[in-house]
Amino acid sequence: MNDMTNTPPLAGDALPYRPSLRISNRDWLMIIAAFVLSRVALYGMGYFGVQLYGAPDIGPLQAYCQFDCVWFQRIIENGYDLYPRWLSKGNAANWAFMPLYPMLAGGLSSLLNMESLIGLMLVANIAFFISLPLMLLVLRQLKLGDETARFGVWLLAFSPFSAYFVSGYTESMFMALMLGMFLFAYREQWLMVAFLGIFISGTRNLGVMMVFPVLILALQAYGWREFFRFTERAFKVVFTLWLIPLGLFSYMVYLYHLTGDALAFKHIQVAWGRYMDSPLDWWLSGFELGGRKTYLSIMVIFGWCLNGYLFSQKRWAEATLMFICCTIPLMTGLNAMPRYMFGLYPTLLAIILLAHRWPAIRPAVLCISGMVASFIAVAFVNFKFFTV
Repeated sequence: MNDMTNTPPLAGDALPYRPSLRISNRDWLMIIAAFVLSRVALYGMGYFGVQLYGAPDIGPLQAYCQFDCVWFQRIIENGYDLYPRWLSKGNAANWAFMPLYPMLAGGLSSLLNMESLIGLMLVANIAFFISLPLMLLVLRQLKLGDETARFGVWLLAFSPFSAYFVSGYTESMFMALMLGMFLFAYREQWLMVAFLGIFISGTRNLGVMMVFPVLILALQAYGWREFFRFTERAFKVVFTLWLIPLGLFSYMVYLYHLTGDALAFKHIQVAWGRYMDSPLDWWLSGFELGGRKTYLSIMVIFGWCLNGYLFSQKRWAEATLMFICCTIPLMTGLNAMPRYMFGLYPTLLAIILLAHRWPAIRPAVLCISGMVASFIAVAFVNFKFFTV
């Protein structure tokens, strides 16, 4: 991609690079294999994890319904709360959880006449399956080659924090929508970006931050002068930027009518001990408190290194999104930081770019990633709080 500091002459005159989206039978077999093997491994680890260390009467699906998954179940079964009434102090409500995922899972549960938990798991796994070919197409779009693209698929399937991709969390939907948005933004197909953007901001509140990489990619493609000339292409980009927050804004309108507070999803975070402070203070506090907090602070350093590498490679759009989506949660605490980092396409892209530069490290990366994924999976199903 072009360096943002260099605006090429006649910036938007070149046709966008749009390789075929066709996926060969061989690659489809690889995608299916990666999906099936990762599901068997992770659900198997979850089952044996609770058998050995937890409650043996819990099945693999129930074992993976921890923390956020329970909140989504309540939304499906009871709707959004009128007032706070959960947790030990009775000061928590489910307003912090965006509506698109439970809406889809609840609709599927009703359609197939099954439990809400199965609906949550089905939607998560369907979304994750969709994310695998999208990862392949995105990496091909970046001209990284077929071998690197296939490595990216396996890395996504067995990423260190894959437990969240098989559980009742929004991570799978968020990843699939993010990959789709980047794919179409790279191809300068802005209406598709806008369409997916509405859904991503209704999946996670940080989805609204996709406006920044979309804008950066548009500036790289057309140059800033294009927007002052009010051309058709510039209008499409601006229209896209307007539409992306629509999912979040719709939820805010709903919350206003339900609770009288359009920002209830933000204000209720205090029930989980989250409040605004300097991200550096939160990071340093992890080393002071020790234990699992130290682990979280170390993971933040790892994320900063990957983020810095993206900037060094002039992947401005991806690096900016990663910086924003890691810094905002860190401003309210250390909890869940590894999940926030590895639920982002740019984080995986940084690792993929390193493996593309040094192909010899690919087997080691996949082995280490798989081992960490196994450890996190066993800890997650046994309700260890550092995996929240």
